[in-house]
Amino acid sequence: MIVLLIAIGIIYALYACWLLHMIVQWKRIDDVPAECNEASHVTIIIPFRNEADHLPTLLTSLCNQMKEAPGARIILVDDHSADDSLRIAHQFQKENEGVEVISHYETNGKKMGVDIALSLVETDWIITLDADIQPCAGWLKRIASWTKDNTRDLLILPLHIGPANNFIGHLQEVEFASVMAITGGMALAGEPILCNGGNLCFRKEAYQRVRASRTDMHITSGDDVFLLNALKPYGNVTWIHDPHARVSTAPKSSWTQFASQRLRWMGKAGFIRDRWLQLTAWIAFLANGIFLSTGIASLFGIFPLPFFLSMAAIKIFLDGWLILRVGKWLCIKQLKRFYVILIFLYPFYATLFPLMSQFVKPSWKGRTTNNR
Repeated sequence: MIVLLIAIGIIYALYACWLLHMIVQWKRIDDVPAECNEASHVTIIIPFRNEADHLPTLLTSLCNQMKEAPGARIILVDDHSADDSLRIAHQFQKENEGVEVISHYETNGKKMGVDIALSLVETDWIITLDADIQPCAGWLKRIASWTKDNTRDLLILPLHIGPANNFIGHLQEVEFASVMAITGGMALAGEPILCNGGNLCFRKEAYQRVRASRTDMHITSGDDVFLLNALKPYGNVTWIHDPHARVSTAPKSSWTQFASQRLRWMGKAGFIRDRWLQLTAWIAFLANGIFLSTGIASLFGIFPLPFFLSMAAIKIFLDGWLILRVGKWLCIKQLKRFYVILIFLYPFYATLFPLMSQFVKPSWKGRTTNNR
């Protein structure tokens, strides 16, 4: 038992140090770029599949934003849509200049959609957006400002799930704040390990530089983290610590949709050989797995209750400190209430889902992913 307690203590000491390091990174002051009033150096690529319910809202928002930052080009990439998405895209093209609409019939998936669209890009910078996101006010002008005369290869941008209007939505909102905490914190610490293709910015030259050497193009998902992993050795990737550069996406409406999305995300990890990603994943997995198993064991008198309570207090305090700080930065409402609920649910999720992702092939819009 003594050896077990020492091992658990070491793991939790590492976990606590890592969380404190993330908290320190998130205490920095927001960055503000030099203002730029035009976006002619930017192309926005929006792959979509059966997004007729979301495309009009996004395209209307982009039209409004281009009034204060004109010149951006937009490429809409249809991925075998069976609804009105393609018609909506063509109508938008007719009504606006600088818009291209393409369909990739011989391939599928967002990654290949972005890859095909690259042949039409004439600007230095590319932004990829998911069709179901909503940029915050002034987003395009802010991105134009960040990319003007920027020599970085890839900019990791913030993404927020919400606003939520029900129980499952609020839990996703808080849960994803923890993902953003790690995404931003590790990048600010100089070791970026995560990004999200729903709001991602990179230079065309950087993409082309690593395209031939990438071995992940056959994998359905991962248009974001695989590109990050390819560009990271060049040391020119950064996080944009600016809440005005964020976009939002609605939470999943059911537990099944939520589970499928998270399993799809986690399934990519096995293909990525990044020591920092693997280290942080293992620390988080072990910390939550130990919290769950020792909590159950202490209820049956198998594990010392005082030791578990001390361990739980450290975890809950540091987790909460980080998530509440990031949640406030992302303007999440009712954060404290749902964090309290998530305390008891998250260890199950953080332990079981990584295990399930090794065996389950989740579907996405009628397709089974090939992440395994």
